[in-house]
Amino acid sequence: MTVSISDPSAVLAAAATAAPPREAGLRVQVGDGLGVHVRTWGERPPSLLLVHGFSHGGFVWRSLAAAMPEYGLAAPDLRGHGDSDHDPARRYSIAAHVSDLIEVARALDLRDYLLVGHSLGASVATLAAQRLPRPPRAVVLVDGGPGLSPTASAHIREEFLRLKFRYRSPDEYLEYLQATMPLVPPPLLQALAVDALERLGPEEFRLKADRALGYQDQAASVEDELWQGLREIRVPLLLVRGAASALCGKRWCEEFSARVPQAEVESVQRAGHAVMLDNPSRFNALLRQYAAQRLAPRGAAPLQLHQAG
Repeated sequence: MTVSISDPSAVLAAAATAAPPREAGLRVQVGDGLGVHVRTWGERPPSLLLVHGFSHGGFVWRSLAAAMPEYGLAAPDLRGHGDSDHDPARRYSIAAHVSDLIEVARALDLRDYLLVGHSLGASVATLAAQRLPRPPRAVVLVDGGPGLSPTASAHIREEFLRLKFRYRSPDEYLEYLQATMPLVPPPLLQALAVDALERLGPEEFRLKADRALGYQDQAASVEDELWQGLREIRVPLLLVRGAASALCGKRWCEEFSARVPQAEVESVQRAGHAVMLDNPSRFNALLRQYAAQRLAPRGAAPLQLHQAG
């Protein structure tokens, strides 16, 4: 079967044995007069609120949605990312993202859900958890949190700014992704190449992410706010890291566990920083199991998490 790379949902459907859940989109007006695009999957109210990382978009969670058809999922594109508005004033601080996420949660009327954040999204989730209209049942941080190397964070921004922002086709951008994300299965990588680009003309595409994101330096005080935010979270907390992550290495993980002893920690083998893309089968299985535990009726016997390999 031949599938055009111009349709990411078709690419993933061809790789799956079951039909993917229905995907829809809505727009939420947030502060500063901006519109935030939110992807939703499934027919039920969202049980997972998913926050992506730097330069990506809510589309990175599509594989997870396909693996959890019995749940509703919602994934906003943070401002300046994906199909959300760019901010002409370049207000891309973590605080701005937190405020937007609160508005999204209010618009979705979330009641019984998990809050999941990857990388930058993990920081946003940490600071939003206690400020959301209704608290989540649990918080899941995916390869992200405070105390990461400032050098590594600066390198990520520098690499982003070095990117070509215009391409002749998704296939051209795919070549870059293949070189920089070698662990990601081809169908996910092909879908990512399409989702990340905006078509400008017959042979002209542009990255959806705002180039100005690369110039956003977070205030030094954010680190202290994140550690404090983790201490204030009153619901179960799970950290999922890639075993081969260059950002959340073993030493960082040890410090995290020492400073946030209430958190459970799971390592996903054969995964780097982009855990949900690098090893989707293991990551999706872990999230399914965690959701079954945390979203079960209160008083139900807890499940035992197993090391994800």
